[in-house]
Amino acid sequence: MTQRYPKGQAPAPKVARPPRLQFAPPPPPVSSGAKPACADCGSTTRNLIRVSPKVLLCASDIRKRKKTKKAKARNARQVRHFGITVEEGDRILELQGGMCICGKWTGYNGASRSLSTDHDHKTGMIRGKLCKHCNDLLGRVKDDPAYFEAMIEYLRNPPAVRALGERYVPEGQ
Repeated sequence: MTQRYPKGQAPAPKVARPPRLQFAPPPPPVSSGAKPACADCGSTTRNLIRVSPKVLLCASDIRKRKKTKKAKARNARQVRHFGITVEEGDRILELQGGMCICGKWTGYNGASRSLSTDHDHKTGMIRGKLCKHCNDLLGRVKDDPAYFEAMIEYLRNPPAVRALGERYVPEGQ
């Protein structure tokens, strides 16, 4: 069955197909019956994954490499963005007692997210290390100390207590 086109229209020209992906050649045959080994730890008993045509790694070494790469990228960003080294950041954190100023967080969930480097957006001055929640809060109130003073006053002397006396939410609500 031939395909028809409206009068005066020609079929779209055929587009050349992109070349097929070239897959890595299979590993060279292992001589003298030796098993292939992990390039990092040398293990021959673990399942190995080919990460490049010549490199086999076990899953734990892949995780180690990924973690190292992630840490290097984060450290480079800290130097590039804030102009402080990892050692200087650690010194700030040590002066804070190893945790955020709220005293509850050493990072988001303790391991998956480290503390943020807080700085004044107007002057650029580095102030310290904060958890995501405290850093977000400071950003939302535009670093305004008057906001926090008003919030402290609100918590210490709630207007509802002054107007109605102490009332509590009924149970089950």
